[in-house]
Amino acid sequence: MTRTADAVVVGGGVMGASIACHLAERGADVLLLERRHLCSGPTRHSTAIVRLHYTQPLLVRMAAHGLDVYRSFDERFGASAGFTTCGMLFGVPEGGRETLAANVEVGLAAGARTALVSADEVAGIDPRVVAEGMAYCYEPDAGYCDPYLATVGFAAAARRAGARIETATEVTSIDPKGVEVGGARVDAGAVVVATGPWTRPLLAPLGYTAPIAPAPAEVGRYRLPEEFGAAPPAVADFSGMQFYFRPAEPGFLEVGSLAPEHASRPIDPDDPLESAQPATLAAYESALADRLRGAGGGHWRGAWTGIYDVTPDWEPVIDRVPGTERVFVAAGFSGHGFKLAPAVGLSIAELVLDGATSTFDLGLLSADRFERGALVGARYGYSVLG
Repeated sequence: MTRTADAVVVGGGVMGASIACHLAERGADVLLLERRHLCSGPTRHSTAIVRLHYTQPLLVRMAAHGLDVYRSFDERFGASAGFTTCGMLFGVPEGGRETLAANVEVGLAAGARTALVSADEVAGIDPRVVAEGMAYCYEPDAGYCDPYLATVGFAAAARRAGARIETATEVTSIDPKGVEVGGARVDAGAVVVATGPWTRPLLAPLGYTAPIAPAPAEVGRYRLPEEFGAAPPAVADFSGMQFYFRPAEPGFLEVGSLAPEHASRPIDPDDPLESAQPATLAAYESALADRLRGAGGGHWRGAWTGIYDVTPDWEPVIDRVPGTERVFVAAGFSGHGFKLAPAVGLSIAELVLDGATSTFDLGLLSADRFERGALVGARYGYSVLG
């Protein structure tokens, strides 16, 4: 028996759920297919930081849209995404001050609330953050979400708008007119592939080699000493080992890496590590003690290894699949996709239903840029920033 849909969305992470929601809310007959359960892939391990610090104006604007959506999620979708404002400091070695300042100007021009801050101003934000030898900028509006709540919130809104969501349902092949699911057929007016590190093999039969490499993203949950006090802001530290931390529940931080070496350690997305390597956690703990006064003497209370779907320029592909008219891809987010998910959902809905995007010009993130040699360049060498 052949079923039909206006649009089939493949992948039930935050990206697929947002896409399904935006399509359904515009009246499309949507079928979302997820081979496991919602939020079972990279989204479940996301630290879900929402910040606007990017080196490309397009990404600042897309992230700003995401920030607005997550802050008003309850009102917009009738459910919480768990958004918490914590503010975020971005630090580079003192020698990078000029480039950091230039990037602050990019953010300001694109509508971000951000500013360079002096060592005294850093102390005013949180005196426990070590500022010596560093240049910082600060985003007071940055925060983080609960990635599971955001995903199921989008999915619930999609269902209310008429979308069908089927889990434990694996798409085995995609063609320009639909998908195959366990020997059954779904004919579709459009197919949207939002499958992160599983994207490449799904699109290869269509003649498009998506240059996406699954890479590990190790995160530790660090229990601060009891005497540490109130939660610090989130911090991205591009000195030394290049790492970040953000507050979690009271007394805890989530700590991860910003180093681009992720991409040089490919992993099998179907057989990822469940924890983080002891050497990685030891390095995080040392870096944390150096950057945050009073953090030493805590201990780890869990760790995991997520999956980044990394492209050669660490930027996503959001586009029609080359050589097709009605197959679309939103993948390759390289560890910074969560904050972009609302803008991606909006943009894919425009592509599918209107034939082109109108809110954001996504030419920078085209599917054929790798073949053309038109890679997106980070303005100051920190690929994870975008």
